[in-house]
Amino acid sequence: MTVPRTVLDAASAAARRTRRAGRADPRLVLVIKPGGDGGLLPAILDAYQAEPGALPVELVCSFGEREILLREGRADAALLHRPHHDLTGLDTQDLLTETQLLVMPSSHRLAGRTRVCLNDLAGEPLPRWPGASEGGSHGPEVHDLGQLLHLIALRRMVAVLPSSIRDQLRDDLVAVPVDDAEPTTLVLAWPEHATSPALAAFVRAAATVAGKATGHGG
Repeated sequence: MTVPRTVLDAASAAARRTRRAGRADPRLVLVIKPGGDGGLLPAILDAYQAEPGALPVELVCSFGEREILLREGRADAALLHRPHHDLTGLDTQDLLTETQLLVMPSSHRLAGRTRVCLNDLAGEPLPRWPGASEGGSHGPEVHDLGQLLHLIALRRMVAVLPSSIRDQLRDDLVAVPVDDAEPTTLVLAWPEHATSPALAAFVRAAATVAGKATGHGG
């Protein structure tokens, strides 16, 4: 009988997680997109380190492979975004829901607008994210936040990004709300049926910090 590929992949990922857990210096591996934590990560890390039995956190930065690294067992958890990532087979904790902004150079034809709609972006080059289907994007492929913002400033593209990006913009860029863009939700994701106490503590810390930041904390 042929074993389905998904079963083999899951077994391989579980084996990787087991090997990492058995290291002499165990740690919690979290994969993130630089600038994609909604400003919550420093407080989450501080809260986690106060948890009994907290492990050192190893941060792995990736723009387009976060979901893959998590599913392959190379990471214990990842900061992902709904609806952009496939969360099937993962447990998640919602952290922050954000509206979206159009980020563009200050000289752009739409820079003087107070709001825009997705139809206003017809024909505009948009970034291509590593590993994602091209869809309507036909701008350069981007691999980190610095590159993305630099290419926008050079008028090579515009981008629709979560509103927390506003605090990281260069002086030569502007951002305006996109009225009909679907909000994005930052989620902490980890494999279903995970039993690591260190991971459970990290999830608790993240949920507590996010609750306080959004006014829903206890």
